[in-house]
Amino acid sequence: MNRIKIGKFISERRKMIAWTQNQLAEKLGITSKAVSKWECGKSMPDVSLFLPLCELLGITLNELLLGEKIPEEQLAEKSEQVLIDLITNWIGPEKIAAPENNPATPCVLNLKNIQKTYQTESITTDAINNLNLEVFQGSFVGIMGASGSGKTTLLNMIATIDKPTSGSIEINGQDIATISEKDLAKFRREHLGFVFQEYNLLETLTIKEIAKEKIAGIIDNLASKLEITAILDKYPYEVSGGQRQRCACARAMATNPSIILADEPTGALDSRATKQLLEAFSLLWQEFGATILMVTHDALSASYCDEILFLEDGEIKANLKRQQQGKQAFFTNILDTLAQMEAQNNYVL
Repeated sequence: MNRIKIGKFISERRKMIAWTQNQLAEKLGITSKAVSKWECGKSMPDVSLFLPLCELLGITLNELLLGEKIPEEQLAEKSEQVLIDLITNWIGPEKIAAPENNPATPCVLNLKNIQKTYQTESITTDAINNLNLEVFQGSFVGIMGASGSGKTTLLNMIATIDKPTSGSIEINGQDIATISEKDLAKFRREHLGFVFQEYNLLETLTIKEIAKEKIAGIIDNLASKLEITAILDKYPYEVSGGQRQRCACARAMATNPSIILADEPTGALDSRATKQLLEAFSLLWQEFGATILMVTHDALSASYCDEILFLEDGEIKANLKRQQQGKQAFFTNILDTLAQMEAQNNYVL
């Protein structure tokens, strides 16, 4: 896909309707800065915005992804071209070697009957409703859901930042509710790796200095695999957003944690850096045996996982397992599931 061409097309259609960037952004529930970045070709709209954007601009999805109006006589030919370009150029043609189903694989994360209720004087809200979840060692699990579906609440409880109202969360067989506040910091260091939307790297230390001496050798190995060796002596502000996120991946993996928690890690990246980061996650998963739980609203990002859980109203409403599918087929299944949920419940990411 040609981002610059698509951006110009969005701009042209917006101006034809006589809307400002602010007006289009308001109708989509996003910032005008995001619209400006699209129109400059610096980023692409999120997949969740494709359909509402097309409806507002009076164009088809194929026209949006192609960046031009399609004559009726060329519709079938152009539509097929857009789909092939989208899948091949962004996701890639290769297959991911998903781990084989082994009943002896240990369970790293086990959530049993998790309930999270927020109470005000007049309103009771169930953010998470009797949720059960198992994540096994060596899995790459994605969580998708609409805003307010409970994704962040769930991740915060697993990260020991928040506590469930009832139910239990076990990481490597240990109920985290039994860990004292004094010992929680140590538990996080030893068992949890984090990759956030913001990089959370210390600006006063070089990339390599952020790592402790005892894990410097591990960092060197990870840096080589993640192709960031050349920037280890630079400060975070001297490298790109994508490079900072790959550094965050190395940091998250350096202590060999039980599980890596990633909260919308591609949210601040352009499409090129997003692809690099997701390939880095795949490398950690496949070559280093990392267990990853990633919250994302993006079907393209989710297609890199080996299992997707669809969260709605604090409950898991559907799940997809890759098994031996390639990324292309898995991506199509994710879109189909989202479409079915939207049709049933007016579900919008």
